[in-house]
Amino acid sequence: MKKAALHDERSLCHACYWAHIQKGFRESEEAVFCCFSKFRAIPFKVADCTDFSNKNVPTRSQMEDIALIIPTKPARKPSGFARLGSAGEPEPEGQDEELVSTND
Repeated sequence: MKKAALHDERSLCHACYWAHIQKGFRESEEAVFCCFSKFRAIPFKVADCTDFSNKNVPTRSQMEDIALIIPTKPARKPSGFARLGSAGEPEPEGQDEELVSTND
């Protein structure tokens, strides 16, 4: 299946980041250049391009710059060995401290 001819359609270059477009006062006065690898003239309306980069959509780095970073603590439990006296285990005998009253 072949693509239909583009009569009144705009060139893909009008939305491309790499395009350099010069327009004159008349509708027929337009010069389109591609700056992807080197500055080269494009003499026709482009329907599909392998190097197309939409200038109306932000890049990944631009999206990361505007992203809202919300600091949160991880929901997981800390890994590793448990200390003595934690996790419901009784403390070894002989290490109990007596409460001393200071009001005597």
